[in-house]
Amino acid sequence: MLKPRKRLVKAKLKEDNLLIYSAKSQQFFRENWKSLVYGVAAILVVVVVAGFINMTQNAKESDAAYEELLARDAFMQADYEEALKHIDIIQNDFSGTRSATMALFLKGRIHQQRGEYPQAEELFHELANRHKDQPYLAFSAYNALGVIASGNKNYEEAAKNYQAAATHFPTHFNAAVALLDAGDCMKKLSRYEEAKRIYKSVISKYPKARVADQARNNLAELEFLG
Repeated sequence: MLKPRKRLVKAKLKEDNLLIYSAKSQQFFRENWKSLVYGVAAILVVVVVAGFINMTQNAKESDAAYEELLARDAFMQADYEEALKHIDIIQNDFSGTRSATMALFLKGRIHQQRGEYPQAEELFHELANRHKDQPYLAFSAYNALGVIASGNKNYEEAAKNYQAAATHFPTHFNAAVALLDAGDCMKKLSRYEEAKRIYKSVISKYPKARVADQARNNLAELEFLG
């Protein structure tokens, strides 16, 4: 007869605790209802504002991407003035977007194509130094600097930029090519030991790369020359 009584006491205690908790909750709500309402309202405002900002940012990115597409199309057709018009729109109206950074690179390429190398180098240096978090862009900027320097027969500067591209972004799909180009620049300067070292680096780091065979041939040629 005692066991059922104990179960009854436990059930009664649970019921009493529930009632006490319920009463305390109601009292707390009565005393603090204004604060609770204001708190909920504040949370709702934050959620709505955050949603609006996100929606606005997405629309901004979308509009900027459209202008970038038009700029790229004009660039491919060598209509540089038209391309620059869209780049200016991106930089003026859509700063801070992904397309704004891409527009900077495209502007550098336009200067490069026009032979306006100081302007191009300035933009590429900015991209290489400030946007290392975007491997594709930063690698391309270093590589473009190498191409410009090599075209001006400044092979030491070219090698420096090619090596920077490969060193900072060793997993880039063109890292082996950049390293090979650096070796070729050293070869043109008759700095054969440095060229050998770079070619060996291409072979050891990227043995399956399509340029690895070229590095082996260049190394064999230099070894033959002594």
